[in-house]
Amino acid sequence: MKKRAVERIPADLKADFFWSDKVNTGQILDLSENGFLVKTELCPAIKAKFDLNINLNNDILKIPVKVRRVVKKDTICDAVGVEIINPPREYLEYVETLRWDRIKGIKTNGQLIKLYVCSVCHHIAFDHAPVNCPICSSTIESFEKAPDAIKKPDNFYELSEFEKKHIPAIKVVKENGYINAHVTVGEIDHEMNIDDHITYIDFYYNAPFIHKKCISRMSFNCEKMHPSATLRLDNVSQGVLTVISNCTAHGNWLAKVTF
Repeated sequence: MKKRAVERIPADLKADFFWSDKVNTGQILDLSENGFLVKTELCPAIKAKFDLNINLNNDILKIPVKVRRVVKKDTICDAVGVEIINPPREYLEYVETLRWDRIKGIKTNGQLIKLYVCSVCHHIAFDHAPVNCPICSSTIESFEKAPDAIKKPDNFYELSEFEKKHIPAIKVVKENGYINAHVTVGEIDHEMNIDDHITYIDFYYNAPFIHKKCISRMSFNCEKMHPSATLRLDNVSQGVLTVISNCTAHGNWLAKVTF
């Protein structure tokens, strides 16, 4: 079975659902924007649809789901994998918060994502420091832990004008067998003044069985260049493209897209 391009986050949430003329309880073992793995003794049939009720921030959230797979131990039902139908906004905000907590180095159900920054070129590495920096080739000794290296918006779904100027806007277009990723900083164009400009954009790629790694950097001359770039990917069918932009005055900002 292929690994998902969208990373699942380990979880420990109680849930209940109505099926077979009764209320059934379950435990959400992992989750993403698209679905859950729910441990339960009663497994609805594949393609079955129902509402899954979970407790988020002391509120009961009803999430419509569809069963995609059934997990069994021997012949006994152990869990179901479900796809979310039209994810509620409150749920998407919850998942985005979990992802950012992991990126910022906050423990989430035993999982931890660490950030390391190269002191020479300011490249950011995820999870561990590389033996050599992929940008400037500095050795691992040049990297330092930096849990606050990436800025976080106050509200992902109501970005301020300031945040829209810094968070990369990514548009993916598939054509002629290639995947073209068009990136602009940001949704509102960032000015390119000497004291406040975008110095570079770093591109990271990860996919099934491929760890996240930096594959390119585009640097900008503040007097002559606009902070935008297009990256063409070849021999790629799926994955996650992560983009980090660096502002001289306001730090690093991240966006990502799954294809």
